[in-house]
Amino acid sequence: MFCREEIEKILEQARRMDPQFEINGVDSHQYRLNPPVDPAFVRAAEEEYHFRFPEDYVQFITEVGDGGAGPGYGLYAFGFYQTKPKSSRDAKIRDSYLRGLSREPRLLPLEPDDLKYSCISEDEYKQNPEKYFVTGNFNWDNDTPYGFFHLGTYGCACDYGLITAGERRGQVFRYDVECGFELEACSFQVFYQEWLDAVSDTERFQKEVDEWTRIRNR
Repeated sequence: MFCREEIEKILEQARRMDPQFEINGVDSHQYRLNPPVDPAFVRAAEEEYHFRFPEDYVQFITEVGDGGAGPGYGLYAFGFYQTKPKSSRDAKIRDSYLRGLSREPRLLPLEPDDLKYSCISEDEYKQNPEKYFVTGNFNWDNDTPYGFFHLGTYGCACDYGLITAGERRGQVFRYDVECGFELEACSFQVFYQEWLDAVSDTERFQKEVDEWTRIRNR
């Protein structure tokens, strides 16, 4: 279970150590959490679109924060789906995306022969081939794999998200159009806690701030 008060302490320390938001992506969330979302809205969306979020993610967005501080450019807010779409086309895309969350993604192991079509190096693949997958079913209405809820982005068309259906439900994957899927964590709790641990490791965090400062000052 996540505690907002404890997370806020870690984020406050991060703001002191990186006041200019030098680390890539951080300026989009500035080490701050959004307010939690209404649990009734989450459950209503699940009922309407026939899917279920993992409980650790629901606890986070309803008790800690609905998006904000997190890996890469931060976590997206699920409450975004409360806003009215700007056009009928946007409404159709959104509806198709949410309905697709109830469908189990067909994740196929990445084979050595697939590497020539991927941005994954042979060395990376050999270290842990069980981490890499390609999708066998894709929602072309919104260019999104079925059963994959976008949690956030690392930038450069590389996103991370939750599997919302099937035997891998609750696992967090990195997804790239060219590279396919890479398993990042067995659950949202593990995924986010690993990021918090990295941020709270002051020596490691300061090195990252210093490195990005040097990059920006070249």
